[in-house]
Amino acid sequence: MAQLAGVSRSVVSAVLNATPGIGVSAETREKVLAAIHELNYHVDAQARSMKTGRSMTLAAFGDTRHPLFIRLLEGMQRECEARGYHILLCSPGYRQSGEARNELLDLYHQRKIDGIVTLDSTSYRSKEWATKVKAAGVPYVSVEGYAETAGVSSVLADYRGSVTMALDYLLKRNPDMEVAPLYAEVYGAPAGRVIWAEKMRRAAYMDWCRKYSLSPEVSRHEEKEGQVTWLEWLEGVAKAGAGETLPPVLVNWSNAVPDLYRAAQSLGLHIGDELKIMAADNMIQGHRLSLPTLSCVEIPYVSMGEEAVRCVLGQIDQEQELSEKVWLPAILRPGESA
Repeated sequence: MAQLAGVSRSVVSAVLNATPGIGVSAETREKVLAAIHELNYHVDAQARSMKTGRSMTLAAFGDTRHPLFIRLLEGMQRECEARGYHILLCSPGYRQSGEARNELLDLYHQRKIDGIVTLDSTSYRSKEWATKVKAAGVPYVSVEGYAETAGVSSVLADYRGSVTMALDYLLKRNPDMEVAPLYAEVYGAPAGRVIWAEKMRRAAYMDWCRKYSLSPEVSRHEEKEGQVTWLEWLEGVAKAGAGETLPPVLVNWSNAVPDLYRAAQSLGLHIGDELKIMAADNMIQGHRLSLPTLSCVEIPYVSMGEEAVRCVLGQIDQEQELSEKVWLPAILRPGESA
């Protein structure tokens, strides 16, 4: 094959194995691929694994029903493809999460995977799982989990920065703002539990209000069966601001915004005009799907997937520690709603 492509065997190996640190030009790579195609060559994955000690496969663990996991996979796939790796998709399904996670460790011991990436809730910090990972010596990264736990690698979103970004955008769009934007915090059951990401968002809102000497205004709204009842609250906001410009509304969850749009429409409030709305996430891709288009800040799950793969491979290559934290900034998505 090397002779047909007119290159050395080491270059062929670099192309086949995506060997890091060996630069191969696009032209040379195409020559090697053409030779592979002409000779109908197929890599013996088992033999390569025995030689290199690697399966060239990473496990991606998360809830396949969750749209954010799909976006994380998009980023993981991009980086894995560029590095010659494959993804083994794993989901807890209807099993206990701990049981499903233990199977990942079995796969690692069987040399079927080289590392693990999990998408966790922002408050996830299982000491038991972290202990098992460390004992197994498996390269591991949690996306969103272990934010406040030392000794576990995480790729995390800067939730404080995301809210500051949203509020700065609202101020830029409304430079004569005399009252703080209303912060509408949507929550699910149980009502008394506030997850880490929401603590960060609210803290950022309070800090921003103090910075501009504005009085904070936080309201909490329960999501039941995927819906939020906004009408009574919005009526109160409209009455309190009768004859005046209503303050902008910053909602922490974009999936609650369609119900807010409906409530505004029933009260005759034109979104983007009488009522300005912005979301502190973009889980439902609201910047494109809403009418008017939704102004929001987006948690960068695709980039987080890419970075998670880089972190795991860094551990495999012993270039990174098993305890690093990587923080990624949110993305501003301007729209017509604010």
